[in-house]
This record gives sequence, C-alpha cells and structure tokens, in this order.
Amino acid sequence: MTTPTTSASTVVTIRRRVRGFTVPMVRGRYGDGMQELRLFAIGINDVRDIFGADAPLAARLRDSAARHFAAPPHPRSLLSKLGPVFSRHPQSEVDPQNPLRSDVDALLAGGHIPVERLVQCWQVLLAWLGDLSAQSLDITLDGLEALEFDLALAGLPSDFSVRRLASRELGTPLRPLPHQVVGYSKHQHVVETYTELRQVHDDAGPGFATTMHAIEPLMGLLGGIAARPAAMLDLVVVQIPG
Repeated sequence: MTTPTTSASTVVTIRRRVRGFTVPMVRGRYGDGMQELRLFAIGINDVRDIFGADAPLAARLRDSAARHFAAPPHPRSLLSKLGPVFSRHPQSEVDPQNPLRSDVDALLAGGHIPVERLVQCWQVLLAWLGDLSAQSLDITLDGLEALEFDLALAGLPSDFSVRRLASRELGTPLRPLPHQVVGYSKHQHVVETYTELRQVHDDAGPGFATTMHAIEPLMGLLGGIAARPAAMLDLVVVQIPG
C-alpha cells in the first residue's frame, strides 16, 4: 500500500460490535458508545510551543483563530434603521458558548485555563493543530474494544494496540475534559506500530477482512509519518469534545 506523504485530512468510521466493557486511558477512557477522535501528525514540541508562543507563532495562531471562529455577518435590523439610539452592534456582542479572544490569549500565554472554558479552548487547539500538522485523520469509534480484540487475535502485540497511540500525556497547561482521551506517541513508537499493523494486515486471513479494512486509514496516517523520518513527526490523539 502506498503511504501518503502530503498534508491531508481524512475522516473514517470504525464500527465493530461492542463486547461490553471499557478500558481506562490516560486521563480518559475509550467508552462503549460512539466517540470521535482526531489524530495529528505533528511534533510534540510544536504542540507545546503553542503555550507561551513567541511573537511570530502567536501572530500566526491569532490569524488562524480569527479565520476559524469568525462571527457570521449580521443583517441590519429594523431598529438600527431608526437611528443610533435604537441601534445594536452585533459585532460587539459575543456568545460565550463559542471561543473568545480571551481563550486565545490564555492559550498563547500558557496560563491557567478556567474549567468553564475548557471546551472552547480545546476547540481552538484542535483548529490550530489542524493548521500546524502535516496530516490529520478523524476516526469515529463504535466499539474499540472489539476492534482491538480482533487485532490481537490476528497477531498484533498488545504493545502496539490502537489505544497505546495515546499513552503519553501531552504535557501542556490545557487539561483534558473529564474522561476525554488525550495523548500522543513518539515518532519511533508510531513507526513500530505501523510496521506491526502492516504485518498483521498482510498476513490476516479472510475472517479478519472487515477489521483489516477498518484500520487501513489509520495505517495510512501512520505510514505517512513513518515515510518522513527526517521530519520526526509524532502522533497526537485528541477526542473531540461533544
């Protein structure tokens, strides 16, 4: 299989029958229900540099946030046509449910993030990681435990399971939400996991066809990282806040 080497964003759904129990994760867990994960090919130091960013990077990320979270244009209301006394200025009004400039400031400063702003700050960081990463992949998981079980039956060592790809903490000031899966793998572990998955995929019998087909997009992302050793890309895994 040819591995991609250019920046791309892909979405894939992995569906397997749930076998009835959950698995503890770093500051989170893979539950029984549907979960959305976003995986990024990016160096972990590039992620950590966001927090306390220098002036050029901060300016780039502020521009990125402005593009991703720009307020939609508002048509002029009837009251605004009656004069300044009755006029409203939608551009000066903010919806606290959306990311705010103060969230961007807090992230770039590397300071404390209030609990009530965690969801919005994760939305901002996900947008930034998408812009900074060489490649990304969205995965919708429906029963990871069953998928892992099939991969183990097919011969994948437990050290290279899918869940192990998020086994390291990011080491950033932005804390995960309760039960949110957040973590990363170093470049070498990504390469070794790809090699093991590739071997299992190629050797699997017809009884594992569904499982092998399901992991092919993930293998494409891991293979893309492995194919660029000079870039020393790591793999960052973040569960998208619901």
